[in-house]
Amino acid sequence: MNDDFDLSRLADIGDPFVEDASAPVRPRDPQRARTGRSPTRPRVRASRAIALGAALLYEAAWLVLRERRPDLASASPVDLALGIAIPLGAAVIALGAAARSGPRGLGIPAQRVAALALAAPLLFAVATLLAAPPGTGDPRFWHHAASCMAVTGILALGPMALGLRAFRHAFPAAAAWRTTALGAAAGGLAAATMSLACPITTAAHVIVGHGLVIIVGALVGALLAPAVARS
Repeated sequence: MNDDFDLSRLADIGDPFVEDASAPVRPRDPQRARTGRSPTRPRVRASRAIALGAALLYEAAWLVLRERRPDLASASPVDLALGIAIPLGAAVIALGAAARSGPRGLGIPAQRVAALALAAPLLFAVATLLAAPPGTGDPRFWHHAASCMAVTGILALGPMALGLRAFRHAFPAAAAWRTTALGAAAGGLAAATMSLACPITTAAHVIVGHGLVIIVGALVGALLAPAVARS
C-alpha cells in the first residue's frame, strides 16, 4: 500500500461550484433592504403610543356613537369614578406586565408577568365586590349579563388587535404570558368603557357581564402568541 500523496494532482479535481462563482453578483434590492431593517426605538415607542391612542378613541367612539348610560348626569361621581378606576387599574397592571422592557430589554421575569396577568382579573373581581352594591335578585340577570358580555367583547376586540399589532414580534421571552397580559389589558379597558355604557352597577352583573372579558381576552392573547408576538 502506497501512503505517498501526489499533491501536484490536486488541481485535476474539478470544482463543483465554479459556475456559481463566475456568475455575476445580483444588485442589492433597496426596497428589500429597507423592509428588513429593524425599526428604531423612537419609532417603536411612537407606534405603541399611536396604538394606545387609537384604542382609547375606539372606546370613546362607542360611547359617542352607540350607547352610554342614561343616568350619567345623575349618577354618583364617586360610583362612576370607582366603576372606571377598578377595571382601568386592572388594565394598567396587565399592560405594564406585558410592555415593561426590564433591565436587559427582555422584559420583567416570566414569573412576574404570569403573576400580574393572573392578578389583574382577580383584583378586578375583589375590588368590584367591595365597591359595588350587592345584587338585587334580577330575574333577567343572565339575559342582561349576556348582552353586556357581547358588547364588552366588541369593545375589547379593537384594543386587542391594536396591541398585538404594536407588539408584533416584540417579545423575546415569555411571549405567551406577555400576550396573555395584553389580552387582559384590552379586556380591562373594555370593562372600564362598559361602566359608562351600562346602567346596571351591581357587583354580580359587573363581574360577569363586564369583567369576564378580561379572562377571555387573556386566553385569546395566549392562543395568538406563537403567531404574532414571538420575537
